[in-house]
Amino acid sequence: MTKAPSLGEPIMKHPLPTEDIQALNEAFSKFSETSVRLQGKYQELLNETQVLRETLKSKDEEIKRRERLSMLGETAAAIAHEVRNPLGAIKIFVSLLRSDCAERADSLQLIDQIDQSINALDHVVSNILQFSKDKKLSFAPVNLHSVIQEQLLCFPRTDSNQAVFELVLRGNPYINGCEASLRQVIYNLILNGLQATQYKGALLITTRDTATGIQLVIRDNGRGINEKILPMIFEPFITSKNEGTGLGLSIVKQIIEQHFGKIAASNDNGAVFTIDLPRKGEVQQ
Repeated sequence: MTKAPSLGEPIMKHPLPTEDIQALNEAFSKFSETSVRLQGKYQELLNETQVLRETLKSKDEEIKRRERLSMLGETAAAIAHEVRNPLGAIKIFVSLLRSDCAERADSLQLIDQIDQSINALDHVVSNILQFSKDKKLSFAPVNLHSVIQEQLLCFPRTDSNQAVFELVLRGNPYINGCEASLRQVIYNLILNGLQATQYKGALLITTRDTATGIQLVIRDNGRGINEKILPMIFEPFITSKNEGTGLGLSIVKQIIEQHFGKIAASNDNGAVFTIDLPRKGEVQQ
């Protein structure tokens, strides 16, 4: 019969074998490593979830913004169409009036001012209609240098336009694009520069070859772009001028992107617009 230990006697402990202790230590070590990995994975999933939420929120805001702009564009286009018809009639009447006043210098000067106002209004209407359109452009070979020189003829030197143009056109001028749309790009950027210098400054227009196509830079020596609106200068209806609709640069960006190109705005002793266009009108990787 086994004698039970008395209250004063210590209970004998049976230590685990060394190999069992080592196995337990390895199990605890693996458990700790697994816990750390799970914690890291959990944190990674949390971060990914947060990024997805922010992305979805941004997408949702972009969709709502595009819906508002679409409704605004449709309304503006309807108004523009209503304006264009009487505007065409006014142009005809001014042309007839010019013939009747051919020998009256004072009257011709007033008619010229009316004609300039009509052209300015027609430009606004054209911008609104262009903004509201979302059509696929037809591409063909275009001589960009010729387009630039042609658009400069739209801004002849007069008493009200004392601006000086300097051209440094280099490289291969041919790209694959829509000539009518590129004319509008050049016209809008030149007009911006003239307005920025109050038709009394200087505009430098340069082109050069790049690895993927051609780069066009138009710079003026005006006061530059307001730094507050510079990051959103290509957004529709954003403008720092008292005149215009704020659609010109938005349309320019739209057309450049339809040509698979890029446009950027900056300040360097005036406003600088830099356009990069691929040579073949293809997306460059």
